Amino acid sequence: MRALKLRRYSKRTIKSYVDRMYDLARYYMRAPSELSRDELQAYLYHLAYERNLSASTCNVAINALRLYYQLIEGIPRDQLMLLLPRPRSGWLLPEVLSTQEVERLIANAPQPHHRTFLMLVYGTGMRLAEATNLRARHIDSDRMQIRVEAGKGNKDRYTVLSPALLTELRAHWKRHGCSDWLFPSKNGYGPACTATGQYAYKTAAKRAGITKKGGIHLLRHSFATHLLEGGMNLAVIQRLLGHADLHTTARYLHVSNKGLENWCSPLDLIELHIPPGMEGAPE
Repeated sequence: MRALKLRRYSKRTIKSYVDRMYDLARYYMRAPSELSRDELQAYLYHLAYERNLSASTCNVAINALRLYYQLIEGIPRDQLMLLLPRPRSGWLLPEVLSTQEVERLIANAPQPHHRTFLMLVYGTGMRLAEATNLRARHIDSDRMQIRVEAGKGNKDRYTVLSPALLTELRAHWKRHGCSDWLFPSKNGYGPACTATGQYAYKTAAKRAGITKKGGIHLLRHSFATHLLEGGMNLAVIQRLLGHADLHTTARYLHVSNKGLENWCSPLDLIELHIPPGMEGAPE
């Protein structure tokens, strides 16, 4: 754990890596330093095919194992890449809400502070944990920006602050008498837990009749897609989202309908002549 802290890994990443190493030791009931190459690969097989974990979850385990054996056991990185290969994963496109669905979602928030939180996530593209950790000093109303501190990868960035969101945040501040955290925990010490944000989204989505799969992260996907459809440059969206790689942001090109609005399917260009008696559904 000390090695991870010295490298400025986030608390969430440290916990994930430590949990993975604990799971490995518990699986064999032996210390990781005593395990063989075959045992490590058998463990990864167990995660992928016996526990049926996703490729992203398996990658977290591989990252944890690689880091441990490189830093603690001194195994060279190139050897670890051969020893612990990454699984191939498919290209998954995110679900996206329409602007009408976002309007219904916000209107059906269970409480006013839930409405504010949903507006914040959609209006800025923040991740859930970034939004719950928002503090008053992060709001720059002069430049109409919000500072996101220690985001994913422990990186800071700025994102947009819309006038509508600023008005909502100020009303929220007065309504709840906040002093530091905009969304404090129930005991007033520190930020609210991320479960509160998920509750706000899922309750509002159910009330609004939204059935698309996924939690509050759909608002981040919708933020990026709607900006792209509005004409914003992909590189700017990458910066607002805090993506390290432009390829990650580029997946929204496959979701956006920009450029397709005035196009139609070739099926609509032909005249269909359906023989008599074939109009109905097959028996």
